[in-house]
Amino acid sequence: MSDNNVIELDIARQRLQAARAERQHDDKRMHPRLESNDRLFAQIVLCADRPELVGRTLSCRAVNLSVGGIQFRTDAPVPPGTLLDLWVDVANRPGKFFLSGEVRWSRPTVAREGDAEEQFIGVQLKSGAATDFLDWREFHAEAASR
Repeated sequence: MSDNNVIELDIARQRLQAARAERQHDDKRMHPRLESNDRLFAQIVLCADRPELVGRTLSCRAVNLSVGGIQFRTDAPVPPGTLLDLWVDVANRPGKFFLSGEVRWSRPTVAREGDAEEQFIGVQLKSGAATDFLDWREFHAEAASR
């Protein structure tokens, strides 16, 4: 192996470390994410910007899950500040989680030609007496330990 290969490898490592550090600096996430394509339903409980949406239930697909939040995609825009009830059906676990949360952000996906535009929605979960929030935390603790 020549010295040039070692130098190039060191440079590549430095670039990779710098890119990781930059992502971590920009990333405001408080908890690690689990990538997901699990099905979930979101019912709009309160929406000050669009009160006509209250009571509507959306069929969605999760993008990622964490102890404190969920990112999902759906075919309807949901304004930030909207309160949701969520039923999350995690594939490797029996039953559904019932959770509540607030939409923190919403942005369109990049639609492919011929596809309907979808929205990415970011939800911050809220603990509540009538939710499965404690079970959700336990599920994520077990997933993180694997």
